[in-house]
Amino acid sequence: MPAGSPASLLPLLRTSVDRLSATAAGLSDEEVRAPSLLPGWTRAHVLTHLARSADSRGRLLASARRGVDLPQYADEAQRAREIEEGAGRPAAVLLDDMDTALRRFLAAAGDHPEDAWEVPVRWLGGGLRPVRGVVGSMLREVEVHHTDLATGHGPDHWPARLVAHELETTVQGLRDDPDAPPMTLVAVEERVPRVVGAGPGPRVAGPAAQLLGWLTGRTDGRALTVEPPGPLPTPPVWRS
Repeated sequence: MPAGSPASLLPLLRTSVDRLSATAAGLSDEEVRAPSLLPGWTRAHVLTHLARSADSRGRLLASARRGVDLPQYADEAQRAREIEEGAGRPAAVLLDDMDTALRRFLAAAGDHPEDAWEVPVRWLGGGLRPVRGVVGSMLREVEVHHTDLATGHGPDHWPARLVAHELETTVQGLRDDPDAPPMTLVAVEERVPRVVGAGPGPRVAGPAAQLLGWLTGRTDGRALTVEPPGPLPTPPVWRS
């Protein structure tokens, strides 16, 4: 997202959390056991993951403030274990856990000292990076996983500021991926061609949110156009 204090993203994140919690509050015990859009995960897995994601970013904020090494997670096994252990709980408990964790993170981010956003902290799989990324990445987690609940919240609901940033980041990741197919991506709002892979490939165009939804595996791309006419390329599996 544009340069500036991560605190400027907090109003967007609060709105996203409110919308997510409203959706989760409407899910019954039976509905949280239903599959999400993520292979092998129920909605309960998604809700648990969001709660633990918020807690993990809270640890990073605490690490930056206190000057101590508190990793986001000990390792991938801890992350997976916490999600699996929490996914069997009733809907009301899942909602309370997720909402409480997200509100706790919002409070911690709101109180974070302005001069401590650049402190390096230990991200899972990413080594040492500034703690400033916790707010933007939490916004991405909330919006994308809200979509994964398969309750009607899609890319067109994602904040424009998030879409613009994540589209750039995702395209750059594709440019660095030797397995990415050649294609030229065009968001109709700006009409700037983004070339991926070796050669221009087909031109894939559509609204920025729909392009991002397709590249992240959250839509099938039916809202996009391909020139010359033909099937959409198959992008690599998205990793946030």
